[in-house]
Amino acid sequence: MQDLVNIWKDKTITLQLKIKIMKTLVWTVMTYGAEGWTIKKKQEKKINSTEMWFYRRLLRISWRERRTDQSILEELNEERKLLNYIKKRKLTFFGHTCRSKCTLMKNILQGRMEGKRQRGRPRINYFDNIKSWTQMTTREIYDVILERDVWRQMVHEAVRAANVLGSDAG
Repeated sequence: MQDLVNIWKDKTITLQLKIKIMKTLVWTVMTYGAEGWTIKKKQEKKINSTEMWFYRRLLRISWRERRTDQSILEELNEERKLLNYIKKRKLTFFGHTCRSKCTLMKNILQGRMEGKRQRGRPRINYFDNIKSWTQMTTREIYDVILERDVWRQMVHEAVRAANVLGSDAG
């Protein structure tokens, strides 16, 4: 984002084109490897604040101006999409790997390990993200994954539901 300052300051480039450039160049670099992330509440907040920082840089708005995130999104006529972009990539990757024949990859993603677990509250793992986003049980997820078209529809519904919940909370 910092290296593209000349583009962000250029007044001949439209705001919509700058947003497309940002989504194409910056988001892809930032979300490299996001399919393997375990996203907790703290990371969700960081992703959302990073997205807003990107938009503020596009509009050249200083943090001292004390503008709300909602006013910036309204000015750009945008919604928060970065977290949903990551969720979609993660869900599609999960479906792809569960349909593959590689059992090692399936075991790693499902978090199966031999031995006893540690004391205390279990940490949020990769599969917990999948279950919370799809609102399905483990058995239902594996039944749906086997049918690619049904899983693809489920991914779209999960991302759409997250978008609706995110816009209500913001």
